[in-house]
Amino acid sequence: MFKIAICDDVPSVCDELKSMIINMKNKFQCREITVDIFYSGEALIGDIKEENSYDLIFLDIELGNINGVEVGHIIREQMEDYTTKIIYISSKDTYDRQLFDVQPLHFLKKPIDSKKVFTDIQLAMKISVKENNIFEFKNLRNTVKIPYKDILYFESRGREVVLVGVKERHIFYDNIQNLIKKLPSFFIHPHRCYLVNYDLVACFKFEELIIRNGDIIPVSRNRRKEIREIQLVFESRGLN
Repeated sequence: MFKIAICDDVPSVCDELKSMIINMKNKFQCREITVDIFYSGEALIGDIKEENSYDLIFLDIELGNINGVEVGHIIREQMEDYTTKIIYISSKDTYDRQLFDVQPLHFLKKPIDSKKVFTDIQLAMKISVKENNIFEFKNLRNTVKIPYKDILYFESRGREVVLVGVKERHIFYDNIQNLIKKLPSFFIHPHRCYLVNYDLVACFKFEELIIRNGDIIPVSRNRRKEIREIQLVFESRGLN
């Protein structure tokens, strides 16, 4: 799924842009696209803080109390989100230096050209696929996306899985065996209840792994040899 947000305080602009995207939906390789509309920077930021992340945001520069520049800085600096692509839209031809600090994907001038919208979405999708470094899951309300580099480990608790991240924890319904199929090879399986990010293991011991946050993960008796072999392989590739 590719999630797009449109944030503009002019409803007609939001409706027009959403209509463009819906009409061109079948032309993209990723057919599963959602589009959410926000009429203020506060509404967009509030939604993101509720753990609802986006792949791409069309963001108007001339918003109300919080303008598009400020929203971009909040996303990048306060939320430390450098993954979400931002495309600024404006009726002006000139852009403030502050916009470039937000690292936008592109700028679109109003009235919006549908061909440019198509090109920009296509580019955002290609970059997203190339990066391929995001774990995506659904909690009770929203779809959440977290970079692999920010995930310490997964712990199975019955029908639920606890994702322990560098900054936060999440709980969602899944199981370890299913996650093994989805995750890249640097997530190792030291115990039937755990999947651990190899890169964030601070210390390997015979019976346990010490994670960088200080948590201790047990290594099952029948997996000790396998974990040691994996460690040797990663070290030989210079990955440790």
